[in-house]
Amino acid sequence: MRLTDDFFIFEAFRETENGFEADLRTNPEHFIYKAHFPGNPITPGVCIIKTAGELLEQKLDRKLFLKTVKNVKFLSVIIPEEKKKIKYSFSNIVEDENSCKVQVVVSDDAIVYAKISLIFSYVRL
Repeated sequence: MRLTDDFFIFEAFRETENGFEADLRTNPEHFIYKAHFPGNPITPGVCIIKTAGELLEQKLDRKLFLKTVKNVKFLSVIIPEEKKKIKYSFSNIVEDENSCKVQVVVSDDAIVYAKISLIFSYVRL
C-alpha cells in the first residue's frame, strides 16, 4: 500500500537550494486514522517515515529499500483534522552506486513535526 496515494495526498514537488520539498495533504477519513487512535487520531511515526521513502522514490525515479534510520526525532504529532497541509523537506541528499542518504524535515507553516536521517539501498530489478 502506497501512503502517498490515499493516506497522504501528494500535491507538488519544489526544488530547493539543498534538495527538494513535497507538499501533501492528510486524509482524515483514512482507515489508519480510525485505528490510531479512535476518537483522537494522530499520524503514526512509521507512516511518516514510509512516506518520506515513497516521496524520495518518486523524485529519484528509483525503487528504494529502507536500510537504516540513523536518527529520528518526533517533535510534535500530526493531527489530521487540525493540520491538513504537510511539507516534507529533503536535504543533504548523498547518492552513491548502492545507496542514498537523506535528511528530512516534516513540517507545516508553524510546526516542525519530525527530523529524520535515513539511508536507503537501491533495489535492483
